[in-house]
Formats: sequence, structure tokens, C-alpha cells
Amino acid sequence: DDILEGWNTLSQGGMFHALLATSSIPEAITYYRMFRDRASNLKVTALFDPNIDNNGGAIFKEDGLVEVLTGYNELFDKDYTISSHAQFKKDVAARLAHKRPYTGIKREEQLDLLIVVDQMLTGFDSKWVNTLYLDKELTYQNLIQAFSRTNRLFHLNEKPFGSIRYYRKPYTMKRNIEDAVKLYSGDRPQGLFADHLFENIRHMNFFYEEIRSLFDHAGIPGKEKLPEDTPSRAKFARLFR
Repeated sequence: DDILEGWNTLSQGGMFHALLATSSIPEAITYYRMFRDRASNLKVTALFDPNIDNNGGAIFKEDGLVEVLTGYNELFDKDYTISSHAQFKKDVAARLAHKRPYTGIKREEQLDLLIVVDQMLTGFDSKWVNTLYLDKELTYQNLIQAFSRTNRLFHLNEKPFGSIRYYRKPYTMKRNIEDAVKLYSGDRPQGLFADHLFENIRHMNFFYEEIRSLFDHAGIPGKEKLPEDTPSRAKFARLFR
């Protein structure tokens, strides 16, 4: 529900794409079916280990693989099967990164959401991936690697940073994030995260009050023009920025 509700905002109207990482292959398959059935406007697929063993969940996994491949084939006019899963993975990666043969890809050919378990959370980079949704618990290097999937910038006014939304054990994950950042930043984590909305509003209110005070002291309470003296103008420019 949260992903669908905020999709248009975080994807900036479908311009950017997202990853959803789950804790297991059965969860990935279940999520795939939910999005397929509830979000026909989104192009969704799933990527996970395709090997079929003789464990109890083999039939569920094989059925899920077939559904994922069939859905992808129907979306993009392909003919992948379980035996050609490696080629399917390459096509997904290229499509998600807008790399050959998908440079200059049209909107209707883009992949919106990729559901994964472990694959694509390390070593895959695409400036078009804007958001990582996590329904799994991560620690230390796995957490940093996964978060880094969103950090390829794309024009500072369109994608100045990536977004992370995590759903499982949020308080534990908050601590895991703090521990990982402390370890891998040399205990200097300043500037790694964008301020949350509350902090942004608090900062905006503070600087607005400073600007209001500046104009009041200059005898221009309506702020209809700049103060006459250069120091006040310079201070306003600094505060405004």
C-alpha cells in the first residue's frame, strides 16, 4: 500500500525506477503477484536464483519463475524461459540502467519496479534507480551496499539523492543504519543523509524569521523592496540561499 500510494511522487511521475528487496524467494513471488494483480499501471518483474531443487517449496518456486518470465515476455515482447534465465537477467539489468540496447528507451518500454532477494543489491549501478524499498533486515556492509544502489545522481534538481523506505523492524534498522554509517564513515557521518521533512521545515522557519527581522530593522516590514545598505543586502542574500 505504501509503495503504491507514494509511487508517483518518488518516481517523479514514472521518470525513475525502484528496487524492492525481500527476505526470501517465496516473499518475492508473493509480492510479484500482488503488484501484478493490483497495479496494472506499473511494469514489475522479479529476479532471484532460478535453480530448482527438491525442497518442499520447489513447485511454488518453479510456478513463480514461470509467472515472472511469462509476465515479462508479455510486457516487452520477449520469449525467455527458465533455461534462458541468464539472458533474462541481463535484459532486466540493461533495461533498468537504460544501457544498450535500451539507451533512449521509451516510457512504455521501461521497467518500473524490480523485486529482488539478494541479486542486484551489490555491483549494479543505475542513475535511473531512485528508490530502494526494503522488507528485510540488513547490517553493515550489506546495508551500505544496498543503500548505494540509489546514490548515482541524475541532475541535482531532479535526483539530488536517492530515497530509502524500510518496513521490517524499523527501530532495529535505524540502529543498524547508524552502526553501519559510523563504521564506514570513520565515525564522521555528517552530510550523508538528506534532512527529513521536520528538520527541513524547522530550518526554513528559522531562516525566514532571520529574514523577517532583517527587513523589520530596515524599516521595510512588507519586504516589498531590498534594504538600501549593502551589508543588509548581503546578509539577505546569504540567508535566502
